[in-house]
Amino acid sequence: MKLSVLEELHRAFDSGLDGASDRQRSLLSYLVTEELEGRGERLKAYSIATEVFGRPKDFDPQLDSIVRVEVGRLRQALERYYLAEGKTAPIVITIPKGQYRPVFTAAAPPPPASVEVRQAPPATPYRLMAALTLLLAALVGFLAWKQFAAAPAPSAARRGPIVAILPFDFHADRDGLDYVGGGLQADLADILSEYQWLTVIPLNDEAQLAGGADQIARPDFIVRGSLRLIGDQARATVLLLDGQTREARWTKSYDFHLRAGEIMAMQRDLVSAIGRDVGNPFGIVADIAHAQWSANETPSDEAFVCQLRALHYWKTLKSPDYAPARRCFDDAAAKGPLDPTSLAMDSILTLDPQSLRFSGRTLPEARAEASQMASQAFDRNSVEFFPRAARYITALCTGDLETFRSVSRETVERFPNNPVALADVGSRLILSSGDAPEGVALIERARAIAPDLTPVDTMAIAIDALGRGDYANRPRLKRASDQTDAAPVLVIELALAAARNDPDESTRVRKRLVDLGFTDQKQIDAALDATCWSQNIRDLVKSRVTLAFRESHAH
Repeated sequence: MKLSVLEELHRAFDSGLDGASDRQRSLLSYLVTEELEGRGERLKAYSIATEVFGRPKDFDPQLDSIVRVEVGRLRQALERYYLAEGKTAPIVITIPKGQYRPVFTAAAPPPPASVEVRQAPPATPYRLMAALTLLLAALVGFLAWKQFAAAPAPSAARRGPIVAILPFDFHADRDGLDYVGGGLQADLADILSEYQWLTVIPLNDEAQLAGGADQIARPDFIVRGSLRLIGDQARATVLLLDGQTREARWTKSYDFHLRAGEIMAMQRDLVSAIGRDVGNPFGIVADIAHAQWSANETPSDEAFVCQLRALHYWKTLKSPDYAPARRCFDDAAAKGPLDPTSLAMDSILTLDPQSLRFSGRTLPEARAEASQMASQAFDRNSVEFFPRAARYITALCTGDLETFRSVSRETVERFPNNPVALADVGSRLILSSGDAPEGVALIERARAIAPDLTPVDTMAIAIDALGRGDYANRPRLKRASDQTDAAPVLVIELALAAARNDPDESTRVRKRLVDLGFTDQKQIDAALDATCWSQNIRDLVKSRVTLAFRESHAH
């Protein structure tokens, strides 16, 4: 296998990656060599940054994203190569998302031909030396790197919307900034790739949408953008087009005040904002995809429809949306094994307090079932976000704090710019593990990328405030409680209203709870006990709810 991998590395450089820069050739050669020599475990951001990119010993991956960006670009180029020039390669080199270790897979052998095939001569020290020489030569490099993106392999299951990104049109009132347009496309592809439910394909030009030799997989959405720099003002306009009809489905402009020498900072802020609006699982693409599915506008993989249903439920936690999502996964599972992401999402849904009403199971039974599904999903795919989330959430719910901290910490490291990952881990730290300061910091990082996510991080921040004695009215929580009928959200709003002695708000929220069937404190306590919150958090909220009931009786 070692010799075959080295030969495939040379073929990739020679025919499919011939536009790679010295840096990209060095990176791929380093990753392959370390893995082949049995040192794959040490392929971390720090070692790559210091040994390949010459970063100093005080390198901090949270402050310098060079490794994540360059590995992301290399990953996309490899996937592009194996869809085109390398589609018949005997060995496939991949770098799974969320990690830096390359994986070497033997391709399925082609059907036997009708001509005689001579057996290849056995490997000799001379052949091995030649291959090693080619590997060293690859470190030199030849031409400029071109950013290409990954399309799903033809045999791969549909995992989510395909988003193609066209190069940004760029105009400036000064010379020497032509690189900015290409950099925007590359960085946006990198940011969107962290939202692993999307398949992201940067394009060289619009001709790749028209067919022919360079045609890509048909995208569901196309991102077209422009950037104008005039004096110290920058304006970017982004269009999200329907991949089939080319109709505009969404547009937004972003304005920046450009300070001297801060073009790269502006570019980083811009792609973060666009990525937040487009790629967020609770953002515009998810909303449009769900609407298309609801209107039967586009055919879709059944498991992906279930994922959309789950995301739609988590966006507001409205109880009428829960049962359709669970039934969808149950029906899909009856027809065959679920993919790891679907299995993980089903596991998280099973832990939801709504599960007890939906399935009739006891709380221990629901948690045992969810843990089993989460373990299966994580064992099959420990790289993507949802299998990891299901693993750390179920660990938390079953009292395994060590596994929770280990997996959640790795998740934050793997997805430093994914607001869903940051907010979810932060919320669990506050609600369940007692690490409130760290949890609040993660949620603040997430909100700097995507201000509005789900009611879960809103609940977590409100409970942290309640524990600190900050009982002020919280508009975000009020908005969430108005949009949902989830008992935990309403109960926290009730607890805060009681703590700040707001009888009008307490009465309003209690009436909503009564309308939902929570007529006394015992039923509310049971709803809180069905969550995976820590005992301290539940006791804190219950004490404030008790105060609300006492005040209601006094009046």
